[in-house]
Amino acid sequence: MTLATKTPRSSVMDMLAPTKGGLAFPAFRAIVRTLLNRRAAYRVSELPDYLLKDIGLKRDDVHEALHADWREDPTFKLALAAARRRGRVSPRRD
Repeated sequence: MTLATKTPRSSVMDMLAPTKGGLAFPAFRAIVRTLLNRRAAYRVSELPDYLLKDIGLKRDDVHEALHADWREDPTFKLALAAARRRGRVSPRRD
């Protein structure tokens, strides 16, 4: 039994869909999308280590992504970390 209800992502994004006159509140839509992705990243952080390893992540990757600036999308950082570990993306040069 869960205490929290799951809000379908599509219903939230449907409410923020563009209107006939153009995009409705593009900055607001971006903020909502980032917050929804942050919520998904928190769910990933609750996974045990063996499942994180299956998707190509380490606990440190999740911790780093969630402790970034609130305006940054943590799921993008997680996707990059997993792709780097699989060897599909070259390491970033600082």
